[in-house]
Amino acid sequence: MDRLATCMDALRVLAKSTDPGRAVLIEKYIDAYLTTETVSVWHALEELGKAIRDEHAQRREGASWSIAKEYVRSVLHRMT
Repeated sequence: MDRLATCMDALRVLAKSTDPGRAVLIEKYIDAYLTTETVSVWHALEELGKAIRDEHAQRREGASWSIAKEYVRSVLHRMT
């Protein structure tokens, strides 16, 4: 399984979670995905952002992608 798929599997579970600490876990999974990127962190963020937008567009019941979307956006902003 590729790194993006593994990260997205974890984020799907967390998107449905009501755990008050889920924001920290979401950030940790995203950071772990980015630290394993060997070519381009920017490209990895773009791929991850697209995957998150695609999941959000499916509007699965009980899933909230706002934390993941905002975190990816903030990391991209810090890089510019």
